[in-house]
Amino acid sequence: MFTSVKIVTLFTLLGISYSSLAVNVYQDKKTTLDIYGRLEWQLANGDASFAGSDARSQLGGRLGLYITRDIDLIDDTRVVGRLEWQVRTEKNDNKTKDKDFDARYAYIGLSHARYGELIGGRTKNPLYQVMKMTDRYKNFTPNVYSYGITSIDDSYQFNRQDGTLQWNADFSGHQIQLAYVTGNGNSSNKTLDNGLMGSYRTSLRLGDVLLTPALAASVYTRKDGVKTTDGRKKNRQFLGGLQVDYGAFSIAATAGKVIIERDNKSDNDYMSFDSLISWKYQKLRFLGGYSTLNEDGKDIAERRGWRAETQLTLAKDVYFSLTYLKNLANKNQRSNEHAVIGGLRYDF
Repeated sequence: MFTSVKIVTLFTLLGISYSSLAVNVYQDKKTTLDIYGRLEWQLANGDASFAGSDARSQLGGRLGLYITRDIDLIDDTRVVGRLEWQVRTEKNDNKTKDKDFDARYAYIGLSHARYGELIGGRTKNPLYQVMKMTDRYKNFTPNVYSYGITSIDDSYQFNRQDGTLQWNADFSGHQIQLAYVTGNGNSSNKTLDNGLMGSYRTSLRLGDVLLTPALAASVYTRKDGVKTTDGRKKNRQFLGGLQVDYGAFSIAATAGKVIIERDNKSDNDYMSFDSLISWKYQKLRFLGGYSTLNEDGKDIAERRGWRAETQLTLAKDVYFSLTYLKNLANKNQRSNEHAVIGGLRYDF
């Protein structure tokens, strides 16, 4: 729990003024260059956060370049490219391990006005079409890391994977993403033979209600003769989600199944569930959610917890947020960890 001194310190630091970074955009008849990013500062206390049992702050951000260039040779086609980096100030940040300047995306490809884009490099996971339904907090990302596939199997790089050829298309609101993965350079070990990922997402309006369903799947296969944790040789994941929006209210839920095939052992299976409810009132947004990740054959969940967050829009793309986290289970053991995180964030 916070002491009285820590409480005063928290709200004093959260009141520190901020300065925004400029956004530069270049455009002529055939070329565009967009510069975008994020600057965020957080102060946390609690074992369920990066701070552990102490109070600690961290400053981080993102910086990205998005470039397009029209192609005269093919009608309605252009070259597209993206470079985006994660920038942090602390090497002991729980999200960074030992990296201060980490590439999030790095790809180039062709985009057609009707048939979508074909890109190669380090891309965003197509499964994120489901995951993003509940990834809407400012201080927490439950389905992407803590309750997603990356926390179960570290044999491969699943999110923002390298060596990927990916097709993204939107046909009148029917969003399709397909990816073939050949590289795994950012993982802790290079075990990947190949990977396949695909997703579908659309939206349906029923009166004042907007329904957004999505489905996704992935298959990752190990190279022959390579040792992995617990003999893991193939990883399959299936995800589904539904988001319902009505005025200022939004409800979303996702569910998934992970099947990990192992040498000379039975499959290692998991079931996941993630949920979020959101309500916006003027410049305030209130969010809350419950998540669980259950391993077959275990009496206690791999991970289980809930969180609540309040977001205040201070200006366009500038947010102050206060989050409470509660862990009920961790690594198949009961947990009573909690944390409070305050954050100031500017997206540009």
